[in-house]
Amino acid sequence: MDTAERVAHDWPHLPERDLGDVVLLPGFVDAHCHLEWSLVRGLGRQGAFADWLASILALGPRMGIDDHRAAAAVGALNCMRHGTTTVADSGPTGAAAAALRDTGLRGIVHLEAFGRHTGATARTAASEIAERVRALDGGGDRVRIGVSPHAPYTVGPAFWDALLEHGDLADRSWATHLAESRDETMLLSTGDGPLAALFAARGTAPGVWPGEGSPVSRLARAGVLRPGLIAAHCVQLDPDDPERLAVAGIGVAHCPVSNATLGCGHAPIARLRSAGVALGLGTDSPASAGAYDVRADGRVAGDVASLAPAEIVELATLGGAKVLGMADHIGSIEVGKAADLIAISGRPDASDPYVTAVDGAARVAWVMVDGTVLVDGGRPVALDDVAVVARGAESLERIVGHTG
Repeated sequence: MDTAERVAHDWPHLPERDLGDVVLLPGFVDAHCHLEWSLVRGLGRQGAFADWLASILALGPRMGIDDHRAAAAVGALNCMRHGTTTVADSGPTGAAAAALRDTGLRGIVHLEAFGRHTGATARTAASEIAERVRALDGGGDRVRIGVSPHAPYTVGPAFWDALLEHGDLADRSWATHLAESRDETMLLSTGDGPLAALFAARGTAPGVWPGEGSPVSRLARAGVLRPGLIAAHCVQLDPDDPERLAVAGIGVAHCPVSNATLGCGHAPIARLRSAGVALGLGTDSPASAGAYDVRADGRVAGDVASLAPAEIVELATLGGAKVLGMADHIGSIEVGKAADLIAISGRPDASDPYVTAVDGAARVAWVMVDGTVLVDGGRPVALDDVAVVARGAESLERIVGHTG
């Protein structure tokens, strides 16, 4: 008796569905994305990291809460269309929480925190973040809420500590941007460079982390590399950093498309894997040229690091689940795990279905999360995708109008 016959025998009351000639996979896991920035493709300045960041920061005041909500809805829709069933989002308002719940996807939404607060001011600011985080809770167990001290250069040690020490935040999921660019390393090492000039132009001060070496080594010395932290990018690493990350229990979200577009370089995948670091793929956002397409990032990662198709699929599924601390629940097709499944149709390769799975010409035809079908025949089943896109187009028109 083969597997299909055995399942049919053991569960005779369940309906059967023939999906045709497809590759059935666990749903993709996007280990780092920004759904609230789904509408700003092409609006950011091209070039060096600091110049790009300055242009993105300028967009923030031009977006109202309705624009963030519309953008998050469009981003969640695009994730689903590309076969992503779980995301780790970071955003300034937490609008992705409602977007994921409305779409039916699974995920962790990390509310971003910024500042160089110290003393009582840091504790007050941490309490304000905790209050905003609690307000996003509820609405089912598929979506969890966490916190994201944005990056070492935007969050100082005292505020980071205050967030860690807050009772309502300590046990939640945490995420940050870490060692993304040479500009970041220069700023933390010398207090100089393009990012320092950006802070000066805005009349603010960057985070200052004592010590020597890379951003990873400075945070490790400060004792803030808590187990389970999702660290996005990790491109600019010292030779000992992969071991530091592994020992600290940090998961890395590798974002190859964003890193390449912004001239940040490539994360040392081989060294991270050799050190035993949990490693997954992140799409970042259209603000830095991502398209919420985990397979596209996987192909770029594969080209740079000479990964086989099976290795790319592992990064996009179980690897990402490990980064999010959810490998006991998602990331593979196993008895006892959630029924988060996708079907990819295209040019079948009978000798290696992973080749079909990562083929850019192959199409995500069917998506299921927790046993509920969300996409069938390439189209959402219950979500009004036309209305979501129209709402996003209205917001984009406002944003572009504001940019003049």
